[in-house]
Amino acid sequence: MKLFLDDAHPRNPVPAAVLRRWAGEVLRTAKGAPFARGCELSLVLAGDAKMRDLNRAYRRKDKTTDVLAFPLREGRALRRGLPGSGALGDVVISVPQALRQAKAAGKAPRAEMALLLTHGILHLLGYDHATRAQEKRMFGLQDKIVRKLL
Repeated sequence: MKLFLDDAHPRNPVPAAVLRRWAGEVLRTAKGAPFARGCELSLVLAGDAKMRDLNRAYRRKDKTTDVLAFPLREGRALRRGLPGSGALGDVVISVPQALRQAKAAGKAPRAEMALLLTHGILHLLGYDHATRAQEKRMFGLQDKIVRKLL
C-alpha cells in the first residue's frame, strides 16, 4: 500500500508513520492483504478553511466538516476485492474539527483521528451509511477496525 501524505497541519496529533500503518491496517481488514498491497491513496490533513471550501464545492454545504472522501474508482473491482486495485482516491481530515470532536466526546485526539481515517477509507472502498442497513454494515466494520488500531 502506498500512502501519499500531506500532514503539514501544525496541530496533527498523530505521527506520519502511525497514519501509514493505520491506513494499511484499514485496507487489510476491510479487503484483505492482497488487495491492500496494490492500493494507493492520499491523505490530506487540513484546517477548517480548506475543509469548508471543499465541503462547499463538492457537497454544497457551507461549513467545515470532519472528513471527506473523494473516491477515484468505485464498482465491481472494489466490491470483489481484487488485488492491484491502484489508486483509490483522497481522504481529507480537518485536524481542528477532529480535535474539537475528541474534546467534546472526552476521548484522545489520536482515537478521533483513527476513527476519521477509517471512516474516510471505508467510503473510498464503497461503504456508505445512507440507509440503516448500510449504516449497520459500515459502522460495524468501522468499530472493529478502530479497536484494532488503538
